[in-house]
Amino acid sequence: MAKHNSGERSRHYVSRPLVAFALALILVAGIVTAWRQLGDQIDDEQPVAASECLDGPAKVSVLADPAIAPGLQKIAESFDATKPIVRDHCITVEVRPADARATLEGLTAKDWDAQTYGEFPAAWIPESSIWSAALQTAKPDALQGQPESLVSSPIRLAMEPEIAKAGADQIAWAELPDQTKARSLAQYGRASWGSMRIAMPTGPQSDATALGAQAVAAATVPTQQSLTLAQAQSPPVVGALDQLMSAPPKVGDGSIDAAVRSIADTTDPADAPVRAVSVTEQHLYVLTKDDQTARVAAVAPKGPTPVADYPVVKLAGPLVPAHVSDAISQFITFARKPPQMEILTRAGFRGSGPLPAPTATIGFGEVTDQMPLPEPAASVAVSKIVYPAAAL
Repeated sequence: MAKHNSGERSRHYVSRPLVAFALALILVAGIVTAWRQLGDQIDDEQPVAASECLDGPAKVSVLADPAIAPGLQKIAESFDATKPIVRDHCITVEVRPADARATLEGLTAKDWDAQTYGEFPAAWIPESSIWSAALQTAKPDALQGQPESLVSSPIRLAMEPEIAKAGADQIAWAELPDQTKARSLAQYGRASWGSMRIAMPTGPQSDATALGAQAVAAATVPTQQSLTLAQAQSPPVVGALDQLMSAPPKVGDGSIDAAVRSIADTTDPADAPVRAVSVTEQHLYVLTKDDQTARVAAVAPKGPTPVADYPVVKLAGPLVPAHVSDAISQFITFARKPPQMEILTRAGFRGSGPLPAPTATIGFGEVTDQMPLPEPAASVAVSKIVYPAAAL
């Protein structure tokens, strides 16, 4: 009987506390092991999932002014190299050079004609806000938000050097219309030379002409604020611009390039067919950067300086789905970073990057009095005087 009782006590002691404790340890160990295995599986699978384009590839098109398009395409290639994924789409950005007048025509048409203009753009970066103002005035629902400048370039007068040395480098924007009058160079001791002969190109990439006209308009009023529609349509402004555009000289194909080359190649200033033309600083830099001596004077007329501001016009509508819209925002953010901006500023554009070294013609002087952008309707009113009626 004693053995029997002792055996019963031993089995009772082992079967409860120790067995329960052992089971608890096994359960905890199993949970920990399972958790670690699940975590390892998630870590292993996450990079694979993140690198997949669940909704396939997507091309994002950007139309840009021909002067800035090559630099932007280099930036796009760097952006594409990061293999961006937006809303499960693998993104590729393509930058195409485009004439602003043709692009405006396409965007304001009832339907975008892909055969004529190519793939519909997610963004448009023209030379200046005269085009975004025209689009905003004609078709405001085509824009997504307010355009913001990417880089800039001030407007200068490319002028015959001898006339500039004679004192015309002190000329003001407000005085340009009077310089179209006969014998206007008499005030600079060149009465027999006639007038300043200011070219006013209106063909492709001629924003500098319209921006110079805006500066004349703002100086004619005058105003320290944005030029308004009422001011742009006032008799003094219309009269000044009509006089400026009355009989501008034309050389070659009538472009800004042809006018600058004509000034640079002049051997007899007294008989020069063109003596001045509005041009962006960046454009003049490209045209003259290899000159060892200045064959053209870069003049900054007195008064607020008009600027080509290269606005980023983000486009809206059914042809710009959400992933494309988000992708263009990411691309522009990428383009504004220092390594990318340097690509543009090294080409002569002004932005948050180093400019090229000064040349014989271009000194890249500071712009201390930038002209405010006119109201969109005022910009369009000035452009309608400067450009042919069918342009806007």
